[in-house]
Amino acid sequence: MPRLITVALALSVLLNGFFVAGFVFRGWIAPATFEQRMPPPPPPPGGRLSALEAVARDLNLAPGQRQELSGAFEQHAQVRRDRSHEMQRLREQIVAEYRRIPLDQSRLDPLIDKLGDLRADQQKETLRALVQLEAQLNPEQRVKMHQILVDRLLASPWSRPPGGPPPPPPPRPPQ
Repeated sequence: MPRLITVALALSVLLNGFFVAGFVFRGWIAPATFEQRMPPPPPPPGGRLSALEAVARDLNLAPGQRQELSGAFEQHAQVRRDRSHEMQRLREQIVAEYRRIPLDQSRLDPLIDKLGDLRADQQKETLRALVQLEAQLNPEQRVKMHQILVDRLLASPWSRPPGGPPPPPPPRPPQ
């Protein structure tokens, strides 16, 4: 009987040793598979794509359509850059106000209101550019554009309750 207990104890120690060694190997020696993947691709040259450029890319515009819209793309990009610079300047002013002790709400309120106005103007400008884009599309592309816009809005983090799961994708119209 003592020999059986000794063998069972030895097997238990051996099993626990392999178990702990597996965690040590996996955690410290061989990284997990998600750590071995390639890093994400770098952002495209010139920064992030604007909503207009992303929609145009997803629509697979013909070269003639893209040529006709090149002026609208350039104008939208320039307005977006200028507004982004102004928004960054406002953020820096807000940060400077946050560093002041005590916080002065009378100085922060107009800056935050102005930042909100600039964001709203940016969305309106994007909508104006999308209307210009829509005018150059064929009927099939128009339907696809509207579906892309709906899908992006429903997938945004602002369209679902905090902490909740993302909503199910909307049904696709028959094509």
